[in-house]
Amino acid sequence: MESATESSNMKRVAPRSARSTLSSGELVGALSGLGLLVASFLPWYSTGEADATAWQAFTVVDVVIAAAAVAGVSVAAVVLFRLSVSYPVAGCAVATLFGGLALVLIAYRLADPPGDDLDRELGAWLGLVAAAGVAVGGYLGMQEPSAVRAQSAG
Repeated sequence: MESATESSNMKRVAPRSARSTLSSGELVGALSGLGLLVASFLPWYSTGEADATAWQAFTVVDVVIAAAAVAGVSVAAVVLFRLSVSYPVAGCAVATLFGGLALVLIAYRLADPPGDDLDRELGAWLGLVAAAGVAVGGYLGMQEPSAVRAQSAG
């Protein structure tokens, strides 16, 4: 039997169905998704005379970048508008997948640019950081809140 002091010391966490606020992982994923979308329109590569955004420089990587951004932002939208109970965890899994894939592809394209004599610009580095944020945010969003884990363990 649980004493009154033990139950009052436990932090209460709303079940996933009643939440209208974002967890830290969902927030990181959403902000990183927005950052990745913005970074995709910034210059990623330049020659002496012209700049190229992610949309101009890539044919497939830009689609993965867009999917990662949409996945990160969609989880936050679903939670805030209470559209689904099950989507946030599944959406976080998708955000982790696409964020990780975008991270690997962007890192590869930073190491091996898509053309000769291209200088790397700020957008590419911001895209790398934002893709890592989407992947980490998605992973953290799939985790149970710590108070729920502690409650179920005891």
